[in-house]
Amino acid sequence: MKKRVAVIFGSRSVEHEVSIITAVQVMNSLDEEQFEVVPLYVSKEGVWFTGDALKTMDVFRDLASLPGKAQRVHLQPFAGKSTLVVQVEHKGFMGRGLDVTPLAVDVALLCNHGTNGEDGTMQGMFELLGIPYTSAGVTGSALGMDKVFQKQVFAAAGIPVVPYVSFSRRAWRASPDECLRLAEQRLQFPMFVKPANLGSSVGITRAMDHDTLRYALEVASHFDRKLLVEQAVVNHRETNCAVLGNDEPIPSACEEVFSSHTFLDYDAKYKVGYKTTAGTDSGVQKAEARKVPANLGDDLTHRVQDLACRAFTALDCRGVARVDFLIDEAGAVYVNEINTIPGALSFYLWEAVGMQYRDLLTKLIDLAGEAFEDRRSNVINYDVSDLLKLGSKGKSGNKGV
Repeated sequence: MKKRVAVIFGSRSVEHEVSIITAVQVMNSLDEEQFEVVPLYVSKEGVWFTGDALKTMDVFRDLASLPGKAQRVHLQPFAGKSTLVVQVEHKGFMGRGLDVTPLAVDVALLCNHGTNGEDGTMQGMFELLGIPYTSAGVTGSALGMDKVFQKQVFAAAGIPVVPYVSFSRRAWRASPDECLRLAEQRLQFPMFVKPANLGSSVGITRAMDHDTLRYALEVASHFDRKLLVEQAVVNHRETNCAVLGNDEPIPSACEEVFSSHTFLDYDAKYKVGYKTTAGTDSGVQKAEARKVPANLGDDLTHRVQDLACRAFTALDCRGVARVDFLIDEAGAVYVNEINTIPGALSFYLWEAVGMQYRDLLTKLIDLAGEAFEDRRSNVINYDVSDLLKLGSKGKSGNKGV
């Protein structure tokens, strides 16, 4: 019997469109002999839809017509093991109504990027529903989304990161001069200013002096409540490496990314009409702007791959992630960030080591099931009489709890 795979995408995120591209790729690449695809698209307003029309890009070219081509659904939490209960709206004989339909789902394949999907919120929902899902868990997703928290974890694990400072939007708006003074005291120009919780280079600005730093912080403050300022690595190389697995992750081939832009911003990443091997829009940098595998030499390649796996493990990630690196002129390697649901699921980095996209997706579904069984082995019931015994020991002077 085929496994029913719910492909989740869209959501309230500035990376909404990139998520659509990833999901359409996935739905057209899954092994049809093993899996039945159930699209679940979340609009920017937070409305959920399903239907076969969502499997192609055409329906998304005119979002106003979407309600007539797809069915609106409502999710009920705590639906029970491996069952997603949906309420499909329809036009009945007496007008619009709700048809309550239990929909058994074997696994959720997450294609969300950015907030409200990659940040642990969607993962938490599927934890409550008791449905396996393909991505890092709640903690790993939340840490992977927050660039400040992930740097703190990496530094604690001995993983090199560039010098940085951070402060809240509230601090910036209350005392902008003090924030500027702190950044200029601890870092040198040029600097990069980023919202802490966005991806795809949205809201990022390169600051070359005091005035552009002020402007950059104001821009970033409109995208997130936490602001990050990083020391720029001058004359650097940008290298990425994907990681696949759960407790024993493996690295992909490395890529080196090139851009005619000052840095690899949103336009450089996505607005150049890329193609996959299947001929569909990919949402990843076009072939002329990347080299896979990267020409790093054996030693540097192994260092990058080792750091990628260490970063993946430090955040307790699962499934597939992509770790982005900066390499300076002296060959020092810095982890720039991790993407726990990378664009296009980084399929092209696995193709370079002989794993086809279809096989990558099958592996992700297998890993989701493995992680789900691991979580399910946790004890969730505890005999209250044992707790009372421990409490009575504490009262008698034995600190047993």
